[in-house]
Amino acid sequence: MTDTTFEQPEPGPRRAFDAEEWQALGIAKDEGQSWWKHQIEPADALRWRRAGVPAPIDAVRWKIAGVDPSTVREWIYAEIDAGEAVVWAELGFNAARARVNKRAGRTPIQAYGSEHRVQSVSTPSPAGGLGFAGRHPHHQFMQAVMGRNPQQRQIAHSYMFRQWFDDEAIAWAIHGIDAGDAIAWRELGLTPIEAQRQQAQGASAMQTAKAWWKAGIPVDEVADWIGAGLTPEEACEQRSNGVTVEQAAVLRSLRRSEGSAD
Repeated sequence: MTDTTFEQPEPGPRRAFDAEEWQALGIAKDEGQSWWKHQIEPADALRWRRAGVPAPIDAVRWKIAGVDPSTVREWIYAEIDAGEAVVWAELGFNAARARVNKRAGRTPIQAYGSEHRVQSVSTPSPAGGLGFAGRHPHHQFMQAVMGRNPQQRQIAHSYMFRQWFDDEAIAWAIHGIDAGDAIAWRELGLTPIEAQRQQAQGASAMQTAKAWWKAGIPVDEVADWIGAGLTPEEACEQRSNGVTVEQAAVLRSLRRSEGSAD
């Protein structure tokens, strides 16, 4: 990832800011410049504003979550903001499912684990195993984890050792994250999917935390930069150039889309 740069976000030179174009849409020059700075065209800015998203930074966050102006009201109705929607979307939830789970008091990770737990206890074990008889939390946990991958026995036992078998534990365990590592990744603000990607690259939670700490990145930004796909060095460089973590995530996503289309 050493070739990552956001100095030129589009394939060709971007046209100049046209204040009259924005004013014709009822958007003042200063506000238009703010939207323009976040790589949002006038017509799109108007759509976001009409959908109830007045701030360009929130529109950027919605774009990271894969939400556009035509669907954003579903998330707003669910009382889920743009930052939270990113996590729900990454774990495969649409607005309707996210709304149901949030109203039940579940976080995205808890909801993800809950759905897999329900699936596991509803499906009879091929070996005549626990099925609905697995009423105890640790039985449900073991069935949810081992049912997906019998090779995860060591991972599952790390949670049993800590007496941690709730829905959130299931979400971490089915992604192959040891309980001790899950706690550390969670402190960094990562989701199980993000942690799984980091571990696939050979990085442990402690190594990751140390690398970002040495780079001088604020701890509350680490998860966002990792989610954007940047290394600590790249994030540090982009921050020094005035690039926000939200801009980095969107621009990197656009570049990936362009690359896959070639």
